[in-house]
Amino acid sequence: MSHICCIRVNEDSIPVNLVGTDQKLIPFLLSVLNSQEALLSHLKDKIISIDLFSTDAILYYKNGHRTRMPIF
Repeated sequence: MSHICCIRVNEDSIPVNLVGTDQKLIPFLLSVLNSQEALLSHLKDKIISIDLFSTDAILYYKNGHRTRMPIF
């Protein structure tokens, strides 16, 4: 079962699909996204959605690419 919530990153509202986890991992996700900002900034396309699992996240971009990122 999954639930959807939204986070704000760089003034963008991004839907997060919580897959087998809950909102308690959102602060960890935000921390990783902020620490990886330089890495993510080279991808000129915006993140359109995120699937959040218990140990990692999959970021989906407008251009169709996706990236798997550990959150711990």
